[in-house]
Amino acid sequence: MPSPSCPRAHRAGAAVPSPILRARHLSAVRDDGRALFTGLELVLPRGPVALIGANGSGKTTLLRLLAGALPPGEASIDTDARIAWLPQLQDALPARVVDLLGAGPHVDALRRLLAGSGDARDLACIDDDWTLEADLRAQLDAAGLAAVDLDADPAQLSGGERQQLRLLALLRGDAGVLLLDEPSTFLDAAASAYWRDRVLVHPGAVLVVTHDPAWLAAMPGILELRDGALHRTDGNLDVWRAAQAARRALEAEALDAARTERSRTRRDAMVARARIEQRSARGRRDARTENQSPLLLDHRADRADRARARTQAGLASRVDAADTAARRAYAAMEHVAAPDFVDRVALALPEGRRILTFEDVHPCAPSPRGALTWTCSGPVRIGLEGRNGSGKSTLLRAIAGHGPLAHGRVTAHVPVQSLDQHLAALPAATPALDWLQSRMPDIPPAGIATRLALLGLPGARARQALGTLSGGERMRVAIAAAAGSQPVAPLLLLDEPASHLDFDSVDALVALLRAWPGALLVVSHDTAVLDALELTHRLQLDGDTLTVA
Repeated sequence: MPSPSCPRAHRAGAAVPSPILRARHLSAVRDDGRALFTGLELVLPRGPVALIGANGSGKTTLLRLLAGALPPGEASIDTDARIAWLPQLQDALPARVVDLLGAGPHVDALRRLLAGSGDARDLACIDDDWTLEADLRAQLDAAGLAAVDLDADPAQLSGGERQQLRLLALLRGDAGVLLLDEPSTFLDAAASAYWRDRVLVHPGAVLVVTHDPAWLAAMPGILELRDGALHRTDGNLDVWRAAQAARRALEAEALDAARTERSRTRRDAMVARARIEQRSARGRRDARTENQSPLLLDHRADRADRARARTQAGLASRVDAADTAARRAYAAMEHVAAPDFVDRVALALPEGRRILTFEDVHPCAPSPRGALTWTCSGPVRIGLEGRNGSGKSTLLRAIAGHGPLAHGRVTAHVPVQSLDQHLAALPAATPALDWLQSRMPDIPPAGIATRLALLGLPGARARQALGTLSGGERMRVAIAAAAGSQPVAPLLLLDEPASHLDFDSVDALVALLRAWPGALLVVSHDTAVLDALELTHRLQLDGDTLTVA
């Protein structure tokens, strides 16, 4: 048996236990006490299935429950398989790539043995696996990571490279159930396709939280977490979208019908109240002319008042019921506001105003074949594309003044506001409302609350600590801060802004950025997002060449 201090490195192709997971009575609540879901039941058979839902619906929480990262409460999770979980973000990184892959002790023992300094514990550690290091290098090469050194510091790699290493670590193991939370985050198209294909043929059960259209198009089934319940679609993204369109059409019809009924009920109530008042007035007039005792007149008036009160109460109840039905029909519809506050940004960037100057620039290659010399002016919209590790984030940090370039110099001629892909600027313990207020001191608290409500964070949700929000919700807050900080920065730098966002939120993001009156430089592996922004220029990083078109 391997030494306890040297955990065995799991080999690809190992026997997989029964890949079936059955969970019952899954429940979770928000920090504000409201239920995310209650009593969910989930069965994962062999094969992949996607899990989608609006930001904040509880997808990540559900995966954390299944992975054992949250107390199960009354839930029961039954499986004979080992569960492996890929969180959205990894807070702490090990010192070396080989440790991130879960093979550090094994490789160290192997190296000592091959150098002639090993002992019996090292022999036990490698468990007769003399090719592990060579196998790891071959797997890195197959994933397009041949340049990554096993002894390198993962913190020095790009976000996409680290994500690929995390996926490799999971898929090398013998887990029968994979729980993947946004696995395509930070991946370029080629890397995303490579790992998607690997996941699709995994012999166990796979639950993938994703809003990546390419991944969803390849999934044989989709689970949607909506209104605290799981709704299954047997089919891929196209099938789900067709069902979604039909559902929304029915919701719209129900809303129209409810609003029509509300209007009719209010109109009928007004007419009825007018008739009641007419009858009441006529009764009082007749009572003054009739020769009857005061006692009888008072009795008749009392009866009339009680009848009128009962009728009025009935009318009010009907109106309230119609109002409630209309509100419920409206609430049943999915609404995503495209925040329009950028329309009110007082910012002018004339055509001749210089924005950026590139002087013989390449972010990573000390001696590039194709460095870039270029100046852009006015309210430009620039997309930056390139493979993982090509230097996109490095270039954005240099433009923001936060890091050096391997070659040349880039100058920003206007103030810059940046949003990095890891949301590093967000303090986890600070409420969203307080943090956004600190970034926008000239806007009253009510205005901040309105912005957060437009972003899907109303009321108590806006007062929650940023670290308790979903990845998509945090991204929305960060985008609002980047677009609305005071003083207004004419140039926005956005690194993978669509990461973690659901479909409707991506649409809202695009609407927000299209309304932005200043200049944009956006890094995204989502070509649909870049196309929707109507870019004026595209920067392309390809090896040691940086070009503009």
